[in-house]
Amino acid sequence: MKTDNSKKNITIAALSRKIMHPEEWIYSKVYFLGKSLDFDLEENELSVFEVKSPNVTTLITTRRIIEKSNNSIHSLKFDDVDSVKYGNFKGDLNKPQLSICKIIDIHGKEFSFQMETGKASIGFIYAINTLLRLK
Repeated sequence: MKTDNSKKNITIAALSRKIMHPEEWIYSKVYFLGKSLDFDLEENELSVFEVKSPNVTTLITTRRIIEKSNNSIHSLKFDDVDSVKYGNFKGDLNKPQLSICKIIDIHGKEFSFQMETGKASIGFIYAINTLLRLK
């Protein structure tokens, strides 16, 4: 079983090879160092990627994806993920800055999480896909 530190290092390496122009991202951020101050994480759990819009904050950690909106929090552990649907926003001329990613757990329950579209979506997608392969 991989440690949280090794999961983060592997994911950051994958992101570093794929992301483009992170300085142009509006809502998204990669946690090369440090951690999110918006969430209480479990012991040794590390922040990897965040999408922070005015009303919703979504955090991808080494163990789960967490979202906080309107003072409510929901999360899903990567061990419980069955499938992920990112949506089809590529090539849409009028695409919104934010979109919804749907994740289905092993019990068939669907969870929705925000993601930034455009170049930032690659960071979100690669963070989740890499962590799912490492579970």
